[in-house]
Amino acid sequence: MYLIINWEEFLQHHWQKQPVFLKKAISDFINPVSPEELEKLVIEKALESQLIQRRHGKCQLVHQSFNGYASLGQRNWSLRVEAIHHWHRAAEEFLSLFRVFPDWVKEALTVFFSVPGGGISPQD
Repeated sequence: MYLIINWEEFLQHHWQKQPVFLKKAISDFINPVSPEELEKLVIEKALESQLIQRRHGKCQLVHQSFNGYASLGQRNWSLRVEAIHHWHRAAEEFLSLFRVFPDWVKEALTVFFSVPGGGISPQD
């Protein structure tokens, strides 16, 4: 897995200037963290996470401990997990793809897991 980016163009036109969506910027992308691994890490290691549920078309942060996916249903929620690279080797290796950036930029790898109807914005 490696980045397919023209760094000179990216830095000149986008870096700290405007947002950009780089579709297929990572060759042979394989998700480094499976949903099952994520669930297990959050429960066993008590990783910092937020549960976001969509109710009546609005996303809401749920203030409760995460106890697994089973109680959440199959729609309308997302799980956000911060700094997963400290606990998961493949996530750490994924973050290393971005070593061209200063450390302060890639301070933490945040992972989202969403089911249908989940997401963090009205467009999701």
